Amino acid sequence: MPILSDFAWKLFYTPEDGDLVERLYVPLLSCAERYDRLTGYFTATALALAARGLEGLVLNNGSMRLIVGCTLGPAEVAAIERGEALRNSIERVLAAMPLAPNGDIEHQGLELLAWLVAQGRLEVKVAVPCDEHRRPLASEAIFHEKIGIVEDKTGQKAAFIGSLNETESGWRANSESLSLFTSWREPERVADKEAHFARLWADKAKRALVVDVPRAVREDLLRFLPEGDRLPQRLAAHGARLQPSVAVAAPRPAAPPRPEPLSREELRARVWRGDRCRGQPPARGRARGGVDERGHAVAAPEPRLPDGCGATGRRSC
Repeated sequence: MPILSDFAWKLFYTPEDGDLVERLYVPLLSCAERYDRLTGYFTATALALAARGLEGLVLNNGSMRLIVGCTLGPAEVAAIERGEALRNSIERVLAAMPLAPNGDIEHQGLELLAWLVAQGRLEVKVAVPCDEHRRPLASEAIFHEKIGIVEDKTGQKAAFIGSLNETESGWRANSESLSLFTSWREPERVADKEAHFARLWADKAKRALVVDVPRAVREDLLRFLPEGDRLPQRLAAHGARLQPSVAVAAPRPAAPPRPEPLSREELRARVWRGDRCRGQPPARGRARGGVDERGHAVAAPEPRLPDGCGATGRRSC
């Protein structure tokens, strides 16, 4: 696994540098053990583009946290003001726009994200813009920030920020750009981006409300999960290199066979041996009857099981 300092990162990236995915995402995530990502839209295209380069993270057995922006309309904001739960409003908005990939590339990106969710290696939350009183805003306020933070196995970090247009044309043709910071060159800037993401994730930001992804939205993404034990198509070529993320439970040992009950003769013999192994001489008359002081016959007492014997007479020592 490479580390971040193995690469000569630029401070500023534009389409003039070529394909931003190949120039930035793929090498960044080839180093990643942790990846925090903030993106603007819960659409097939935006999610698929956010998934670019994730093969490296998966091969490193890394994990990802994703915060996705959501725009509420006036009707949803009014419903929240009347008492509807924010999460229910978000669920209605996003459920009305099911993920619909445009072609194989987007489908494969959603498949990989769904697989990571099912593996417990991708957590998703939804962010809604709000005012200074933490009241959700209607559609004129769109959650635009695009931030990514990567940490490698040595603890080195890189963070990028930009106003990327998360459409295919935005990634490959538009003139938008992003800046990249590293922990060994600009530690304060990286720390600022980490703190900002942490506030959002904890729902403590001043201008955004953040909730766990609603169940219906999560299930919409899981529609793209590969069938059975099949790997996502983008991971199929790397199958032999994948590290298991979930320990497989060991088979339960078979129960020992129950012992056969002992006969009366075997039980008497074991009692006799038990007295001897404790250093006690066999008691007189224990195996046969006798007479009392008046000359009356007395029956032989039932054998007493030594301490540690079960109902079958087998000793546990």
